[in-house]
Amino acid sequence: MLQTKRIYLPKPNNNNEYVTYENQLQPRYVFDDKKSENIYHAHEDEIMEVVEKEITDYVNCEDLCSDEEGMFPQPKFMTGEWYLRGVFFKDDYLSIPVAFLGTDLGYPDDYLGLEATFTYHAENNQFSFDGINSESL
Repeated sequence: MLQTKRIYLPKPNNNNEYVTYENQLQPRYVFDDKKSENIYHAHEDEIMEVVEKEITDYVNCEDLCSDEEGMFPQPKFMTGEWYLRGVFFKDDYLSIPVAFLGTDLGYPDDYLGLEATFTYHAENNQFSFDGINSESL
């Protein structure tokens, strides 16, 4: 089983630029308005718990991640380290993209991108998890 660990990139992202391991920028934050920002922050801990569980389950699912030739991602290249790339909350849709590091190039670099998606339900002030999308980085 691949052990996962969140890492924090050090450079302030004052211009809300695209985040990569190479540029070491902290996450981007995009909200509809101050109200949506406050809603997100009020639920941030519970959202990030779900994100961590779901991305850990994803990288440990043999149907999705396998060291078989031609498969992507291959756990043998993954370090288990991941970082938050951003938070995007618009029109009751929340996207949390993260990046896992891999060593397929011979050194740690972006390898697998996962995006956890949620829907916000204003009537009961709750987020529901919708799923995970993946991409090679």
